[in-house]
Amino acid sequence: MRLTNTPLFSLVAALLVAFSLLAPTTSRADSLLSSIVQTKTITLSYQNDAFPFSYFEDNKPQGYSIDICHRLVDLLKQELHLSTLKIKWVPVTTATQFLTIKNKSIGMGCIPTIDTIERQKIVTFSEPYFFSATRFVSRKEDDISDINQLNGHTVMVKSGTVFVKHIQQANIQHQLSLNIDLGTDNMAAFSALESGKLPAIVSSDVLILAQMALSGHPQIFSMSDDALSPRLPIAIPMQKGNPEFTELVNHSLKQLMQSKEFSALYKKWFLQPIMPEGITLNLPLSPELQQSIASAKHYSY
Repeated sequence: MRLTNTPLFSLVAALLVAFSLLAPTTSRADSLLSSIVQTKTITLSYQNDAFPFSYFEDNKPQGYSIDICHRLVDLLKQELHLSTLKIKWVPVTTATQFLTIKNKSIGMGCIPTIDTIERQKIVTFSEPYFFSATRFVSRKEDDISDINQLNGHTVMVKSGTVFVKHIQQANIQHQLSLNIDLGTDNMAAFSALESGKLPAIVSSDVLILAQMALSGHPQIFSMSDDALSPRLPIAIPMQKGNPEFTELVNHSLKQLMQSKEFSALYKKWFLQPIMPEGITLNLPLSPELQQSIASAKHYSY
């Protein structure tokens, strides 16, 4: 998966020469790439409640997003000809994930961040590596089979997510009288649902399926057939204003996703038992992700 003999490799080689000849304050150098080369360190963020994308277990960040970031760091290390490239992991929440990138505390976010036009004003997004739709989950015994049956109920949605906008739009569109309660923790919200304290949670379909599986008795829950959004792209958020770094990440990510290695990585998290829990989500590649992987063009709305 080397990128040699490509225009991108030539760009990286030229950047390395520039870093060695120019002062650190030069405007010609991509500031993030320059910092990575000089410090041999990249700062990445993770969440502790976004299984199976990003969570903390066995004293380290783990998940699908985490594995992708590890592979991208390996590729960056190779292409920048660094003897070592250390990762500094920083935990974030939905409230701080964009702030830490905007203030340059974080180089990349290894969390399941949905790419939207509004968010593109704050951060730069990579190629998508997953697609998911917004749905709601309830207990089967409550017999809430469609969005209209939520009328008059309280629903929990995680603060700072796009799911807030989606349920607000559904509330208006279907003329519901919802009490929209904003939460901060996926696992705590699901515990409240399981105990009967909440009638429904709004989130992405993949996070809902994961929490259902983690509960140990997924059969007592029901995820809505009604989608509150189309399948939306999940991508890596990065600092704005670093075009060479962005191009290097996107090129590396595209090559990774078109490789057998990515097929094995995807199967590990979505088609095979996830250890030590032994949970299998049985989520094949979506048509949107298949199309994005096959396309030679950069993904855009």
